[in-house]
Amino acid sequence: MIRQIKLLTKTQLCNFMDLNVFRFTKDKKKKRSALSMGLLWLLLITMLCLYVGTFAYGYSKMGLGQVIPMYLIMISALLILVFGIFKAGSVIFQRNFYEILCALPVSQTAVVISRFFSMYLGNVILSVAVMVPGMAVYAYFNHPGISFYAVGTVGTLFIPLLPMAVATLLGALVTGIASRMKHKSLVTTVLSILLIVGIMMFSQMLAGVGETFTEEMFADLLETLTTMIARIYPPALWLGNAMTEGNVLQGGLYFGVSIAVFVVMVILIAGHFKSICENLYSTSAKHDYRMTEMKRNTVLTALFRKEVKRYFASSIYTVNTIVGPIMMVILAAAILLTGVDKIESVIPLQNGIIGLMPFVLAATSCIMTTTSTSISLEGKEWWILQSLPVDAKTVFDSKILLNLAIVAPFYVIAEVLIILALTPSFVELVWLIFLPIIYMLFTFVFGITVNLHMPVLHWENEVAVVKQSASAMVGGLGGCLIIILCAVPVVFVTGIVGEIVKAVTAIVILAITVLLYKTNAKTALSHIE
Repeated sequence: MIRQIKLLTKTQLCNFMDLNVFRFTKDKKKKRSALSMGLLWLLLITMLCLYVGTFAYGYSKMGLGQVIPMYLIMISALLILVFGIFKAGSVIFQRNFYEILCALPVSQTAVVISRFFSMYLGNVILSVAVMVPGMAVYAYFNHPGISFYAVGTVGTLFIPLLPMAVATLLGALVTGIASRMKHKSLVTTVLSILLIVGIMMFSQMLAGVGETFTEEMFADLLETLTTMIARIYPPALWLGNAMTEGNVLQGGLYFGVSIAVFVVMVILIAGHFKSICENLYSTSAKHDYRMTEMKRNTVLTALFRKEVKRYFASSIYTVNTIVGPIMMVILAAAILLTGVDKIESVIPLQNGIIGLMPFVLAATSCIMTTTSTSISLEGKEWWILQSLPVDAKTVFDSKILLNLAIVAPFYVIAEVLIILALTPSFVELVWLIFLPIIYMLFTFVFGITVNLHMPVLHWENEVAVVKQSASAMVGGLGGCLIIILCAVPVVFVTGIVGEIVKAVTAIVILAITVLLYKTNAKTALSHIE
C-alpha cells in the first residue's frame, strides 16, 4: 500500500502551484500566469512572515516571550481548520478521478491518504510561514537550548495534522449528510455556512474568556494568556511547553494525539469512501415530465438565471463568496448590541466609528467577489458562450448582477442595523448608504477585469479556481485592499476637508469603475482562452 500511496500522491502533486504548467507549457501566456501566481504566493507568504515577526517582537519586548510558540501554534491550527473545511470535502471526494480510481487495483485507504497529503503540503507551508519567523524572534531574545529547535522543527511539521483531520472529518460529515439529500449542493452549502458561523462564534471565546478573569489574574498577563490558550486549543499548550520547557510528557501527548486523530480520520473515511462517493455522484431522474407553457426571457435574464443555477450548484463557490456578506451582518449586529460608546472607548477615532463604517461595510462585503472567478468557472463550457450570438457586455452584466443579487440582501440588513446603532445625521446617512454601493460596484467590475486577464479555464477541481487561482486572490482580495487604502485618509482627516476627501475618492473610484466597465465590454469573447 505504501507504493500505491507514493504513486497517488505524486499524481496529486504533479501540478502543485502550476509547476508542471510552468515547466512544460509552450504557451507564453500560461507560463506568465503560472509565474505571476508563484510570485503572488511568495508575496503573501513574505507579508505573513513579516506580520508574525513583528507580532513576536512586540510580545518579546513586553516580556511575554514564553507564550509566543504556543500562541503561533494555535493561530496556525485555527487557520488550517477554517481553510480546510472549505476544501476538504471536494479534495478528498474529488469527482473527476473517482471512476478511474474505482477501476484501478488500489485501496481506498491509499486514495484517502494520498489526497490528505496533497492538502498537507499546502498547509505545512502555512505552518512553516507562521512558526519560523516567530521561533527566530523567540530564539534571538531567549537563547533556548537545542531541544527547542529539534522539537520546534518536528512540531511545525505536525501542526497541520490535527486541524486537517478535524477539518476533513467535518467536511466529510457535511458531504456525507448532503449526499443523502435531494438537493445535495444546497444542503452542503447550508451546512458549511452554519459550520463556519459556528467557528466564528467559537473564536469569540478568545475575547470572552478574558471577562471571567479577576483583576488579580490580569496582574500576571503571561499566566492569563497561557490559560486562554489552554482553554481554546490545549494542544498548542502541550507543544509550546515541550518547546520552551522541554516537557517530554506534554510533547509526547501532542504527537500522540495528532497521530491518533489522523489514524481515526483515515479509518473512518476509508471505510465509507466508496459509499459516500457513490451517493454523492449518483443522480435520480423523474419520469413525470409534462409539457407546460413555454416562457420567454430576455438574453440578460436567461444568462442571469444560468449564473444563479451555476452559483448554487457549487458549494465551494457559494461558501467562499458568501462568508464576507455574512460577516458584514454579524459585524453590524455586534455594533448594535455592544454600543457605539463602548467601541469608541476601545478604538478612539478622530471621526468616530461612523466615519469609517461605510468603508468597513464595503470591505467586508467584498472580501471574495463572485466576479473574480465567474469566467474561470465556465471551464470546458466556455465555448458555448463564445459560440452564442451574445456580446461580451451582456455576459459580464449577468455575472455582475449575480454578485449584486447575493450581496444586496445582506447589505440592506447590515445598513438597517448600523443606522439603528449609529443614528447618523443626514450627511452621514448619505455617506453610509452610497459609499458602500460605489465601492461594491467597483469591486464587482474589478473582479471581471482581473478574471479577464487571469482566466483559468482548464481545471480539474473547483477548489483550484475558487481558492487557489491568482484571479481569486487579486480580484477577491485586491478590491478589498483598495477600499482599505481609500479609508486611510478618513482616519487622519476631520471636518470639511475629510468630507471633501470622501467625495473626491468616491468620484475617482466611480470614474475608474465606469472606465473598467466600458473596457471589459469591448473584450472579444473568442480571445479568452
